[in-house]
This record gives sequence, C-alpha cells and structure tokens, in this order.
Amino acid sequence: MGKRGARRARPLVVRYIALMTVVAVVLIALFGELSYREQARQMEEQMLAEAQVLEKSVRATWDFIDFEQPNINYDRDGTYNFKGLYCSLVGKSVGKLFTMSTDDQYELRYTRLDPRNALDAPDAFEQAALDAFYNEGVAEYTGFVENEEGKREYRYVGAIYLTESCLECHGGPAGELDVTGFPKEGLSVGDIGGAVSISMPTDLYQAGINRNTLLIIGFFVLFLTVTFGASLLFFRRRVTEPLNNLETAVEEVGRGNFQAPLPPEGGVREINDLTAGVKAMAGELDALYATLEEKVDTRTRLYREANEMLEEQRAALARTNELLEQSNDKLAQENEYRTNIVAILSHELRTPLTSILAFVDLWETSGEQHSRESRECFDKIKAQSQVLLEMVNNVLDMVRVESGVLEIARDPVDMVDLASTVVDGVAPLAQKKGVDLQFAVAPEVPLVRSDWTQLEKILGNLLSNAVKFTDGGGRVDFLTGFEPETATLVLTVADTGIGIAEDRLEGIFDRFVQADASISRKYRGSGLGLSLVKKTAEALGGTVSVESCVGEGSTFTVRIPAEVIEEESDEDSDC
Repeated sequence: MGKRGARRARPLVVRYIALMTVVAVVLIALFGELSYREQARQMEEQMLAEAQVLEKSVRATWDFIDFEQPNINYDRDGTYNFKGLYCSLVGKSVGKLFTMSTDDQYELRYTRLDPRNALDAPDAFEQAALDAFYNEGVAEYTGFVENEEGKREYRYVGAIYLTESCLECHGGPAGELDVTGFPKEGLSVGDIGGAVSISMPTDLYQAGINRNTLLIIGFFVLFLTVTFGASLLFFRRRVTEPLNNLETAVEEVGRGNFQAPLPPEGGVREINDLTAGVKAMAGELDALYATLEEKVDTRTRLYREANEMLEEQRAALARTNELLEQSNDKLAQENEYRTNIVAILSHELRTPLTSILAFVDLWETSGEQHSRESRECFDKIKAQSQVLLEMVNNVLDMVRVESGVLEIARDPVDMVDLASTVVDGVAPLAQKKGVDLQFAVAPEVPLVRSDWTQLEKILGNLLSNAVKFTDGGGRVDFLTGFEPETATLVLTVADTGIGIAEDRLEGIFDRFVQADASISRKYRGSGLGLSLVKKTAEALGGTVSVESCVGEGSTFTVRIPAEVIEEESDEDSDC
C-alpha cells in the first residue's frame, strides 16, 4: 500500500522538479546574459581607457618634438637648418615601432583626408570617424570590427587639432610649399589636421569574459541545485510522505475499519489540520454506522407508508382528472374571469402610481429648498414607484398577449427613428449608472411594415435589462441588421454585464424567472420582462435567443419577419 501511495504521489514530485528546473534554467539564462553584458560593457570601458592613455602618450611625444623644433632646426650659431625631423614624422615612426613591438597585435597609425602619403589614407572605419569629426563635432570615435583575418578587434580614432606651430606646414597661404616640400593646405588653429588610429585585439578580454561568465553560471547552478535539492527533500518528508500515510488510513476507513491508526502529527501545519479532520470524520462515521441499521429500518417503514400514500394519491388524482375533464368549459370561464380581474387590478394600480410619480416630479421642480433627508426619501419613493409601474405594465402586456387579444399593426417603421426613440428612453438610466450605451443601424436596413409599439416594447425591455445588469464603466451595444434573403429584421442587444450561468439559460424566458435569487434581491424586477419579449416576438412571427457567459456579459438576438416597403424610383416620381 505504501508503494502504491508513493506511485500516486510521484507525479506531484515530478511536476515540482519540472517547475523548479524551468525556473532554474530561466534564472541561469537571465543571470548569465546580464553578467555577460555587464562584463562586455566593462571590457569596452577598459579598452577605451587604455586607448585614451596610449593616444595621450603618443600625443606627448608629438608635442615634445613640436616643442623642440627650434632646438632641432637651428645650429649653434643661430642659423636655421631644417633637419627633416618634425612631429608628424616622429609620431608615425613611434606608431610603427609600437606596432612592431606588439607583433602587429596592436596597431597605431596616423591618418587624414587628402593625405600626403598614400600609406596614411583612411580605411572604412577611419573614414567614418573623420566624417563624424567634421559633421558631428565629436573628438573620439570607437567601435568593434572584424579584421581581415576574421578576428574581432577594438578600434579607437581620436581627432588631432592644429596648434600654432602646425601652421608652418599646414597654414597659409594655401598652395605654398612648406619646409618638407609639400603644398600648404591653408588651415587655421583649431582645424582638424588628421587623426590617430589605434587597433586593439579583444581575444584576451573576450576569453576572460567567457571564463568569468562560466564560473558565475557554474556557481549559480550549484547554488540552485543545492537549494532545490533541499526544498525537494523537505517537500517529500514533510508533505508527500504524510499525505501517502493519510491516504492509506482513509482507504482503511473507506473499507469500514474506523479504528485504523492515523499517521502521527509531524508534517506541516496544514497537513496536521487535515489529519485532525480525518480523525474527527472517522469518529463521526463510527458513531453513524452504529445506528445505521436502525435508521435503515425506520426509513424502510417510512418508504412503505409513503408508497401506500402515493397509491392513494394516484387514485385521488385519477378521480380529479375525471372531474377536470367534466369542467373544462367552467375552467375556461374562470380563466377568462381571472384574466379580466388581473387587467382591472393592473389598471387600478397604474393610475395611482402615475399620479405619485407626477407629484414627485412637481415636488422636485418646485424650486423650494429641501433637506437632504426629504430628497433621499422622495428619491426612494420615485424609484420604487417606477419599479412597481414597470411591473404593472408588464403584467398588463402579458395579460394581453396570453389572452390572445393583442392586435398586431402593420404600419411603416423606420428603424433609425425607432432605435433613436428606444435609446433616448434608456439613456438617462445608462448615464446615471455610467454605462456606455451605443446603437447602430446597418445601411442595408430598409423601411418595413411592422408594429412600432410592440417592437419598441421588445427593445425597451432588452435595453433596460442590459443597462440594469451592467455595472458602471461597462458597455451596451444595440445593433439593427437585415437579412434580405428571408426579409428578416435582426435586432441584437449585447452588454458586458454580469452574464447568465449556462445551466439557467434554458428557463430565462419563463415567467417570474431571474438568473438567481441574489440577482432578484440586488437588481429587483418581476421576472416578466424576458417572458414578455419572447411572447411578443412570437406574436410578431419571430424568435428570440440568448448567448451569455458569467462575468463577461450577454447577447440577446431577436429575429422578426418584416414586409419591405419598396421605395419609388426617381422615374416613377417624375411620372
């Protein structure tokens, strides 16, 4: 039994391991990616700093040669004698020596636009840097590129700005030969005379990043493995094993062994509480089983007596059926009398209710100052009177429909006018609740012959219900369409309200039925609205259907056959 319990508990452990594995993989991947990016950023900052230091060191050599030009080019007797040792030449030579000393891993060179030496012509990266210097005003340009060997390297290009001493070779007038034999460019102090270009390999840095990332990921994997292993061990000892033992005890109780030993407490608090509950249940079952046979005998005797009474009632029902068959005419007369009584009472109720609402409106518009308590009291009177008046009207309409005295009109109906009228009547309620009420009539809907009043009642009931059962911030849409193949009006009212449970949709159109009692208490109503909609639609030869989902809203669709009124053409009008 213990092995079987372990097999049943295994899927829970497997799911836990799978979940923790997924979490670990995601965390490791995310942490590894973040660590790699941070180290790459630090590598770029370090290489930039090294390139800047190297550029400043070479620039210092350049400045030293520039500063010592008078001592180099003047003899002891003060005679000017150009020795051909100038800052540009020295800087290039130092760059070549530096490149050679690093076995061509590092490269330091000078470049410029329109170079005097073809070897100083800029490559693609240096050309982009010079363009940025001239167009964007930046002084440095960096980036990672692949060299001709396919290796990744770091490139740094820094701008060289002309000083006063540089004008001797690069100043004006333009075209005049300088001391080196090259024509001057006519530049000024502060102009860009060229750039120093440094290339640095990234192999060592990249290897360090990869090594550090693997070490960090390895430590993180070890940490998560130990953590998850410890949690799994705790989970098995404190949760799954107590549950397996408890399952075995419950199976014994199920076989009738109410004295089966239950596992001792020692797991987590929730499982201890569950064990205590099982113990209490076993005690109650034991006490119940002790008197079960006596209760079975009592129930058997009661069932026998009930069957005898049922046979007597069947005989009485048969006699009643015979009497009912003999009094069908009398029952029809009584039904007609009851219908007339309901109609009379409804009329007698509607007249005073209408008067009450009229007096409340006069009180509200009297212009006098009223206390808050008085206004709240009259607001409640008005609200309750409107609810009662709506119920009375629904009762009257139901009486007319069920008694068969409802007369169907065949008048021209413009659905745009009808939709506007119905929406205008419901709009104040929607506005008060904060519900967005929208309607649309499809362009293909023609002018039809139907009963304006009955259509208005159908749509009024549906829209009022939709707004009533939709909370503030919700939406109610009323759409009118037309199917020319069957000459059918399709009226759709959709809301985002509380919705209707699937098991209650079947009887939602019955009289005095709402979704449940709690809705009846909260939203109030007689439960006649939807029944009246269905019977009125059927009186017009149509149908009504509903689709709904609890918490998402409902959609009511009414399909009414309608006679299309053909519009006269322009030619007929001219005739």
